[in-house]
Amino acid sequence: MDSFIVSARKYRPLKWADVIGQEHVAQTLKNALAKGQIAHAFLFCGPRGVGKTTCARILAKVLNCTNPSSDWEPCNECDSCKAFMENASFNIFELDAASNNSVEDIRELVDQVRYQPQTGKYKIYIVDEVHMLSTAAFNAFLKTLEEPPPFAKFILATTEKHKIIPTILSRCQIYDFRRIREKDIVFQLEKISKQENLTVEDEALHLIAQKADGALRDALSMFDRIKSFTGTSISYKEVAENLNVLDQDYFFRFIDAFLAEDVRTVMNQLDQVFNFGFDSEILLEGLAGHLRNLLIVKDPAMLTLFEGSENLKKKYSQQAEACTTSHIVTWLDMINEADVNLVRARNKRLHTEILLIKLCHFSRKQWNPVSTPVEEIQKKTPAGNLNPTPDKANPEIKSETTTVKKVIITPTQILKDPLAIPRLGKIDQIKEKITQEEKARKESLIEFNENNVKAFWSKCMEEEKSNSLKAFLNNAQIITDENSFKILVGNVIAREAIRAELKLDERIRQTFQEKNIKYSIEIDPAMAAIDEKKVVKMYTAKEKWDLMISANPKLAEFRDKLQLKVDED
Repeated sequence: MDSFIVSARKYRPLKWADVIGQEHVAQTLKNALAKGQIAHAFLFCGPRGVGKTTCARILAKVLNCTNPSSDWEPCNECDSCKAFMENASFNIFELDAASNNSVEDIRELVDQVRYQPQTGKYKIYIVDEVHMLSTAAFNAFLKTLEEPPPFAKFILATTEKHKIIPTILSRCQIYDFRRIREKDIVFQLEKISKQENLTVEDEALHLIAQKADGALRDALSMFDRIKSFTGTSISYKEVAENLNVLDQDYFFRFIDAFLAEDVRTVMNQLDQVFNFGFDSEILLEGLAGHLRNLLIVKDPAMLTLFEGSENLKKKYSQQAEACTTSHIVTWLDMINEADVNLVRARNKRLHTEILLIKLCHFSRKQWNPVSTPVEEIQKKTPAGNLNPTPDKANPEIKSETTTVKKVIITPTQILKDPLAIPRLGKIDQIKEKITQEEKARKESLIEFNENNVKAFWSKCMEEEKSNSLKAFLNNAQIITDENSFKILVGNVIAREAIRAELKLDERIRQTFQEKNIKYSIEIDPAMAAIDEKKVVKMYTAKEKWDLMISANPKLAEFRDKLQLKVDED
């Protein structure tokens, strides 16, 4: 039996043209090769499975290729290329820093760098997962990485750029690899399927690409697994079953049931979802993604954001016609809120059921914004009759089928929920109250003069709770001028405390009638001289004890009972 080779290795690109999703890196490196401006150290950064090691291998082959193409592609036929592809090259070395991360491993590498290549122009070292090196190993690598011999090249690859010390980053030419787009992964899977003589549905490939989350290697691993499970034909349902993904049809049926206010269908479908082993988190995530796609297909300018087959796009477009943008946005908001609160819910199933019921009845609170004003609705509707009457503007929706007609909510329907009617009277009352409060505040403002400034300062001292700041305010001197005043203090500490903690700007604005009142806090030389003359007396332990005894004579009895002694120093 022939040995099986996984698709990620079997179909690994051997030249730049085969690299998927990293055209910006490939083009930049080819330009550098054409101009002969090749750095001595490269750092390839990006998520897993996006082609970092593959590009490193291609670059290494091109550097030593004896017959590169005019577009700087490796020939893959010369002795150097063949030796590398057969893992028999003496000039290109691949190291795994995850298992060779000690100082001794790096010192051994540094010792090898000194020797000339046996064949070819360069000795090339590809170090994968370089962030796994220890700090000591990084430091041992620094000098060689900065000034290697002219024949040595280093290509480092990592998925965690933030773990690499800055001194290493500064010595490398950094290339950032992107997550591979879904359509690029689908293109590669289609090409491989043709080479493998497989019949695959478009929706199945899109599902694999979506599940891979931008990593082509993950997509190829899933593809191999599903190929073993299905055989020569791969369908969407088989992929969904194998990858444990909830079928997209469920989300279409959920939205149809929401529009039809069919709670029965919603609850039965939810029960099926739970019976298949899917939990609430997967359902809410899928519903949110489905609504996001509906929102995208409603606007032709956003159609490029849709990732899926053409058949799936048509299904989304048909369902989007029955939904308004406000419906979709509000549903997304409700699902997002429920998803956040799901962690705290003890009964997650009940939490999900309540959400889905709310989504069913949400449309009852919507009305046409260009409809008759509320006052006219109340005049035309008999008192006490809050039930809407059927009319031609609101076609009947049949819940027995999944076909949903576009719902037009009439103004009369909003009266089913009185809480949804805007309370215009209350808004007027609030505005009037705000106006009166603003008027009262303006009337309470006082005129700016010397007496009022002193009264203002006294009030600041009374309201202040900090004893230290209160002392600074008490010692300060106030000099009033026209529309301004000075605060004189004796030291920097007092000045900065008043400036930072008193919040004078707000207090002045709420106290005086005049606007643009200016103030300054300055250190007065005379007051500063007085502060400097104040000498702080340093007491000995005996002097402190005497002061305590004078304040409380009973401390002497306490000392005698416990037979304590006072230090004389």
